[in-house]
Amino acid sequence: MSNLPKFHRINADTRRDALVQAALDSLAAHGHEGVSVRRIAAIAGVSPGLINHHFASIEELVAQAYEHLAMRLMAQQMDCVNAAANTPKARLQAFIEVSFSPLVLDPKLLTVWLVFWSKLPHSPALLAIHRRTWAHYRGLLAVELEGIAKAEKLTGFDAADAATALAAMLDGLWVMWCLDPKALTPHKGVALCLAWLDNTLAAEVRHLFPETLPSAAQSANKFKHLRGFSD
Repeated sequence: MSNLPKFHRINADTRRDALVQAALDSLAAHGHEGVSVRRIAAIAGVSPGLINHHFASIEELVAQAYEHLAMRLMAQQMDCVNAAANTPKARLQAFIEVSFSPLVLDPKLLTVWLVFWSKLPHSPALLAIHRRTWAHYRGLLAVELEGIAKAEKLTGFDAADAATALAAMLDGLWVMWCLDPKALTPHKGVALCLAWLDNTLAAEVRHLFPETLPSAAQSANKFKHLRGFSD
């Protein structure tokens, strides 16, 4: 006969974390129908009453799941950044590359995010978490962009605006891939973002040093060359 106790009490934080993960699994598997105490309880292997014990409402659980997923993904991305070569550009390149890795390129994540986004207009708690995590995401990018600007002595560079633009680009390309993986390869996504970075930094250099700007005639000739035109 086993001497193990008949039950093992799990502390509240561990239980809440398990229920949050069960909620994410439920949303990934069932979409909007996954926003269900009964479904989440079944995935977690607990009674529905236990969810009601730990969360005031299903909306609170969904909000906690949103924050948990967003912060977990950002933490994992920053682990990759911190493991990269310790130069500003290498760090940002690592962030971009991991954004197009299997860690993030998971079609099931789109299903989860679509549920979250659809609830934003109707849930002040969820909207507050969205704004907080989105600001944190932009802040991470801004820090890396500011590091590059300092290394290249771009004193007028607006890292906050650049971070907003890069975040929008990363999110847009991510959605494109999730909707149709054949429309965009991860390699192409990385290349597009790195090209945007190079162009943005080059534009800042031209702003600081106007003498490097091409003449109108040079710009026209370059455009013709790129399009295959000839006089």
